[in-house]
Amino acid sequence: MKDIKTKQKVQMIKTKDSKANIKHFIKQQTLRTRNTDKDTRQESISSSANVQATNSVKRTAKQTFVESSYRTTKFIKERRNEHKIKKQNTLPNRNEIPPQKASYISKAKQTVVNKVNATKIKQSTEQVVSKPIVQNTTHAIKKSFHIVKKSVSALNTLFSFGTGLILLIVITLFIGTFSVLAQDGGSNSEIVSLSEEVIAYEDTIRKYAKEYDIEDYVSLLQAIMMQESGGKGNDPMQASESGYNIKYPRVSNGITEPEYSIDVGTHTFSDCVKKANVKDPSDTEHIYLALQGYNYGSGYIDWAISNFGGYSKYNAQQFSDMKKQQLNVSGYGDPSYVDHVMRYVGITFRGGTNPNFNNMEAWITKNPYAKTGLYGQCTWFAWGRFYELYGYGPGFTGNGWDCVDELLKAHPDKFERSTTPKAGAVFSGIGKNHVGIILKVNGNNITIQDGNYDGITNTFEDAKKDWQTNTYTLDYYRSRMGGIVFANPK
Repeated sequence: MKDIKTKQKVQMIKTKDSKANIKHFIKQQTLRTRNTDKDTRQESISSSANVQATNSVKRTAKQTFVESSYRTTKFIKERRNEHKIKKQNTLPNRNEIPPQKASYISKAKQTVVNKVNATKIKQSTEQVVSKPIVQNTTHAIKKSFHIVKKSVSALNTLFSFGTGLILLIVITLFIGTFSVLAQDGGSNSEIVSLSEEVIAYEDTIRKYAKEYDIEDYVSLLQAIMMQESGGKGNDPMQASESGYNIKYPRVSNGITEPEYSIDVGTHTFSDCVKKANVKDPSDTEHIYLALQGYNYGSGYIDWAISNFGGYSKYNAQQFSDMKKQQLNVSGYGDPSYVDHVMRYVGITFRGGTNPNFNNMEAWITKNPYAKTGLYGQCTWFAWGRFYELYGYGPGFTGNGWDCVDELLKAHPDKFERSTTPKAGAVFSGIGKNHVGIILKVNGNNITIQDGNYDGITNTFEDAKKDWQTNTYTLDYYRSRMGGIVFANPK
C-alpha cells in the first residue's frame, strides 16, 4: 500500500508539471510567431527611414512598454500560482527536485534557448549601449527603429529567463531610441553680430578666400575668426598649429603676423571644405563637418565620415572624449564649435541656404506643428526654417495669417512690425492664410521661401519636397496675398 501511494503522488506531480510547462512554452512560441509576422508586415509597409522615425518610433516604444508591463505582470502571476501549487503538493524533501521534473525542465529550457538567436539579441543591445554604429543621423534613426522592432520580438522569449533581463532590455531600448533622436545634425545657435575688428579684416579675408577658391564662404571665415579671437591679437585665425604655417613656431599663438594668420587659416579651411565634400553654401550638412574639422584637425573629417557618414553633435563630443583619453589631457577642442561659429553667420548667408531636414529640433522634436502631425503645412515649414536661421523658436503656433502677430508678441525685443520687408523677416498674408520667410530684398524684388504648394498635409518624407524659393516684385506679391504684413528683425 505504501508503494502504491508513493507512485500515485509522483504521477500526480509529473502530470501537473508537464501541463504547466508545456502550456507556458507553447504560449511563448505563439507570441513569438505573431510578433514575427508583425515585423514582416511593418518592414513591407515602411518606405523610408525618416518616415519610420517620425511616425513610428514613439508609437513602437510606447507599445513595447505597455506590452512588456502586461507580460511581466502575467508572467509573475503564473509563477506565483505555480508556487502555490507546489506548496499544496508538498514533497518529503522540498529541496530535492524529482529526477523526472529536473530532466523535463532542462529539456524545455534548452528548446527555447535553441529557438532564440542569442547572437542577434546581444548585437542589438550592444549596438544601442556600447557604441554608435550609424552612418549619419538618418541612418541612426533607421537603425534605432530596427533595433526597437528586433527587441520587441525578442522580448517574448526573454521572459522565460527572468524579469531582471526584461527590464534591462526595455531600459536599453528607450535609451537607444531617444539618444539617437538627440543626435541632431543641425546648428541651433542665436545670431550674434561681428566685432568691428573682424569687420575690418573683411577685404583681407576675401583676398585669400578668392586665392584658395572659397570666396563664397567669406561669411564663414569671418565667423571662424570671430569665434577664434574676435579679430584681436596677432594670430586672429588661431592658425599657428596648422601644417601650412611654415614661417613661425607651430605652437599656440606662434604666428605674430595677422595677415599671415589669415592666409594660413583660410588655406586650412579651404582644405576642410574640399575634404568634407562641400558642394556649395547651401550644403550645410557638409559645412558643419568642415567647421568641426577646422577646430579638431582634418583627421576628424575622415573619422566622422568613416564611422558615421558625417558630422553630428554626438560624434563631435565622442571624438573629443576619445582624444582626451589618448593624449591624457583634460580637454580637446570644442565639441560645440559648429554652434559657436554659426551664431556669427548673418541671415544673408543663412538665408541663402536650403533647409537642413536632418535638423531634428527644427523640423520634428521642437516644432509644434510637427507634434500635431501637420507636416507640409506652410506654418510647419516657416517655424522650422525660422528655427534654423535664428536658433530659437518664433513663438507662433496658429494659422499662417496670425504668425506675424504671434512672433511680435513672443519676441518684441527682436522683431518689429512693418509693411516693407528686410532679409530674415517673417511675412503673413492678410487676405490669404499663408506664412513664409523673406530671404533677400533687392529694391522692389523679394526672394521668399515657403511651403505647402500642394495644399495638403503630408508625411514628413513628402513634406521635405513641398517647398520653394521664388523671387517676386513686392507689389505683385502684396496683391497676390491680399496684403502682407512683415515681422522684421531689428
